[in-house]
Amino acid sequence: MMKLLSANFYSMLHTKRLWLGAAFMAGLAGIEIYAKRRYMSQGFADAALDECILSFAPMLFILLPIVCGLFINTDYHDGTIRNKITVGRSRGSVYIANLLIVWLVEIFYTVVHVVVVLVGGIGIKFDDLSDVVFRSGLLLLTIAALAAVAAFIATIVTGRYALVLCALLAIGLMFGSQMMNDMLANPDMTADYEQVLMVTDEDGNMQYEFYDHEGNKYTDPDDLPMVPNPGYVREPLRSIMRKYNDVSPGGQLWEIIRGGHVEWDKEKQERVELATPVWQLALYSVVVTAGFTVLGLLLFKRKDLK
Repeated sequence: MMKLLSANFYSMLHTKRLWLGAAFMAGLAGIEIYAKRRYMSQGFADAALDECILSFAPMLFILLPIVCGLFINTDYHDGTIRNKITVGRSRGSVYIANLLIVWLVEIFYTVVHVVVVLVGGIGIKFDDLSDVVFRSGLLLLTIAALAAVAAFIATIVTGRYALVLCALLAIGLMFGSQMMNDMLANPDMTADYEQVLMVTDEDGNMQYEFYDHEGNKYTDPDDLPMVPNPGYVREPLRSIMRKYNDVSPGGQLWEIIRGGHVEWDKEKQERVELATPVWQLALYSVVVTAGFTVLGLLLFKRKDLK
C-alpha cells in the first residue's frame, strides 16, 4: 500500500492539474480577502474572517471531483492501473490508494486556501474561531464523502466521459440541493392576482395596484384572496426531499455553511429556521463514504481492465 501511495503521490505532484487547482483555491481566497478589506474600508467594523475561511467549501466541492476524475481516468488510459495489478498489487489496494490520494488533495487545497486567508487577513479578527474550525471539519468530512462517490464513478466508468460525469455530479448535487431547500421554503398558500402595476396617486406618491383574474383592484396586498400554492411541496415528497438533503453531500454543504435551513411551517404560517443535528450529518457522511467505497471495491474486483 505504501508503494502505491508513494507512486500516486509522485504522479499527482508532477501533474499540472494539481497546481492549477491550488491556484484556483489561492485565487478564491485572495478575492475573499480583497472583498473583506474593501468592506472594512467602507466603515463596517464588524467584518470577520469566519466566512472567508468557510468559502473554500463550494469551490472545493466542484474542483475535487474533477481532479479525481482526471487522475483516475488518466491512469486507466495510460495503462497505469493495469500495470499496478500486473506487478502483484491487489485491486482493493489500488482502489483505496487512489481514494486516499484524492483525500490528500482535498486537505492540500484546504490548507492552501486557509493559509492565503490567514496571511491576507492579518489584523482581521474571528467572530468565533472554534465554530469555524468545527464547521470546517464537518465540511471536509462532507467533501470526503463526495470524493468517495467521484472515485466510484471514475473507477467504474473508464470512458473519457467519466470526467464529465464527475463534474456534473458535483454541480448537480450542489445546485440541486439548493433548489430543494428553496422549494421546501415555499408557503402552502399564495396571493391570487394576475398582474401588478405601479401607479402614482393624487399626491404624487408611488404605490402598487394588484388586479385579480376578474379585474378587481386591490391596493393593500393583505386584502388579496389566497389560493393553494402549486409550488408547495406536500407529503410524503416533502419528507423525502428533506431526508435526501440531509444525506446528500450537496445538502450537507449548504446546511453547514448556512448553519441550518429554512422551511415553511404550515401550522405557524411562517418560515422557520431549522438545523439538522450535527451528529446526523457526520453519520450520513461516513455512511455515504463507506457505502460507495465498499460498492466500488466489489465492482472494481470484477471489472474487465482490457
